Amino acid sequence: MLPSRKQRAELHVTAALTEHSLIAADSQGLLLPHNLSSPGLHPKIPWEGQLQESDTSLLSLPPAETDAPASGSRWMVLPNGTLAIAQAALQDGGQYRCTATNALGTAQLLATLAVVAYPPRIAGGTRLLTAHAGVPVTMRCPAEGRPPPSISWVLANETHISSSSQGNQKVLVWPDGTLMIKDVTVYDRGLYTCTATNPAGTDTLTVKLQVIAAPPIILEEKRQQITAMAGQDLNLPCTAEGNPQPHVHWVLAKGTVVKPLQFVNTRVLMLPNGTLRLSSIAPTDSGNYECIATSSTGSERRVVILTVPHRDTLPRIGPVRGISGESLSLHCLSDGNPKPSTAWTLPGGQVLDRPQINTTIHDRGHYVCKAHNPAGDLSITIPVTIIAYPPRITNRPPQTIHTMPGAAVQLSCTALGIPKPEITWELPDHSTLSTGKHGRAPGSELLHPQGTLLIRNPQPSDSGTYKCTAKNHLGSDFTVTYIHVI
Repeated sequence: MLPSRKQRAELHVTAALTEHSLIAADSQGLLLPHNLSSPGLHPKIPWEGQLQESDTSLLSLPPAETDAPASGSRWMVLPNGTLAIAQAALQDGGQYRCTATNALGTAQLLATLAVVAYPPRIAGGTRLLTAHAGVPVTMRCPAEGRPPPSISWVLANETHISSSSQGNQKVLVWPDGTLMIKDVTVYDRGLYTCTATNPAGTDTLTVKLQVIAAPPIILEEKRQQITAMAGQDLNLPCTAEGNPQPHVHWVLAKGTVVKPLQFVNTRVLMLPNGTLRLSSIAPTDSGNYECIATSSTGSERRVVILTVPHRDTLPRIGPVRGISGESLSLHCLSDGNPKPSTAWTLPGGQVLDRPQINTTIHDRGHYVCKAHNPAGDLSITIPVTIIAYPPRITNRPPQTIHTMPGAAVQLSCTALGIPKPEITWELPDHSTLSTGKHGRAPGSELLHPQGTLLIRNPQPSDSGTYKCTAKNHLGSDFTVTYIHVI
């Protein structure tokens, strides 16, 4: 039996290789149709080619009884034999061969795929952007390329961020690649680099951001004088504004630095709003208090001059010291607010502002110091006892001295007494030398302040009686020495 015409047509199908070329843009979807057919019989149509990085992969037509396509990760063979490639990439370019096979023979189709791409290009070059502190800033990065490039930014602080990054509440990248900075500050100034990337290459754009900001300001008056009463609580405000927000601290009258929420001696506290709180102030708190507001843009100062006057207090009189037997100064040391006046009442009733006396035995008695100010009077009584006794010679020379001419002679005459006694020597010629009169100029005699008489070059004419007398206002004492020069 001869084969039918249909069977003959199929038997006479001979293998043929046809070529087909396609051009696709990178990242777009792609269909590679096949033009092979065999009437009446369902051929097996596998595709092979650049389906993966290796070029030996095969995808086959699904069985006739199903319409489900055969597929790989990005490739799919449709029931009609068409090869579909999702998101074609540069590496997908190359030759693809479709083979149709049935019982009567084989036919092939060779398809060449060229994937077209071009690198990103960002419009414009380096840009300078100036912004005021405290406002939002946007930086555009208009980029073109095939496939569409991805956009990322390098911030001034070297942080990398893109639209896929979570970013933070201050900096973010919009889907179109625009960078936005909320509430820009001077700390945000610097260089920002936009990078556009696709498989064909990269391009960059640099934006230099300058931020204009004014120095901080303090709303209260810059120099203020305050007088407050002791014991009260006092608040010294210091409200600072600026962008960036300035940091505020106080410097106390004694130089101590106080920062927010910091206690000093449990009486001084700085509140978060810049107010300095002083509790139970005292006169010792008087002085200059300086508030300083500082930011990266500069600083501002405010000075408060605080005066806490002393309350009126009764005078206080300190101890009195003196030297008995000589000049005696009686000091009345008083203190108070206002400063008190003082006066002395002497034992005889005489009133002096400040007595200074050369004491005698008659100056003993009670001295009264009285201090007065508007708050009242205070007095103190000081008993003064004058200690005194007449002279007594304690170191006497010999009664008789024999010496040779030219041999020096020393006559000692030391005396005790209060007041200190005066020493006088009477010489053989009845002349005198006294410790109070520096001795006499002529002759060989020399009188030391302690009362010692020195005869430096005695001669026979110096022989005779030498009398030493010690005297104060309470009495006297004497001693006699005979010198024989032979």
